[in-house]
Amino acid sequence: MSRLRARHLVMAMIATAFLVVATNPMRGTSAVFSTRTTNGGTIANGVVNTPTSLQVSINTSGGTGITLLWTATPTRWATGERVYRFANLTTTTYSEDPGTSDVYYVVRGYYTNANGGHWESRDSNLVKPPVHAAALDLVNKGLLAGKPELGDQIVLTFSERMDPSSFGTCSTGGNSGMDLTLNATSPNTVVANGGNLTIGTIDLGATGYFTIGGTALNSTCSWNTAETVLTITLGAVLNGGLVLAAHTATYRPDIPTPATLTVRSFLQQDLDTTAQPTVIKVLF
Repeated sequence: MSRLRARHLVMAMIATAFLVVATNPMRGTSAVFSTRTTNGGTIANGVVNTPTSLQVSINTSGGTGITLLWTATPTRWATGERVYRFANLTTTTYSEDPGTSDVYYVVRGYYTNANGGHWESRDSNLVKPPVHAAALDLVNKGLLAGKPELGDQIVLTFSERMDPSSFGTCSTGGNSGMDLTLNATSPNTVVANGGNLTIGTIDLGATGYFTIGGTALNSTCSWNTAETVLTITLGAVLNGGLVLAAHTATYRPDIPTPATLTVRSFLQQDLDTTAQPTVIKVLF
């Protein structure tokens, strides 16, 4: 074999070895390099592995905000992950406030480069935020602020459209409408007794709103058009007291456990009772 031919053979072997390394930049990926450009080697095709274990959580103090948590794509050359918005590779959480919309989430890993190359992984597992109580308000519609009385309102806002039938109904007419029990305990509470209406408990955070226990006779209920807000207007309140100081009221949908009704969304998702919204103000 001539020296010139041997030299060409060695150079061909070196070029082949380089090609093998270049076309396998990392074990576990299927990326390959295309021909060189002025910007150097560019990935011509590849697979970005899918992020996994996507989870969603809600704020236990209420509100409609959510937080997503996931495991990052194992593809080391990936640029990051997207929840249909940019997130860098080290970001594995994402938060937003979708309001009272019915929403779902997936995460994708992605890679982009200066030459216009773009790859995305397949969708992660799909998650949906649990339906939950988002807000509580106690509104003065009577004569005196701080005194529960005829016309005052309990306003409950939920994270998405609800099934009103799962709450039961407010009674109307006569003296049969004993839907809300007013407890002169410490602290005072308002409880839907479950006979007709099931909402849980409003903890008023103090005493003095009710001098003795009783009921709010003939209260009425109404839902907004979107069926995300329930407004309970108090009927006659017997033995109501006056509390002029601001206190923290808490909506506890977890107590008492409904005996016959399960509060649920329009999509028949049970209410997540870990969210317990509060309001700080002069109540009623």
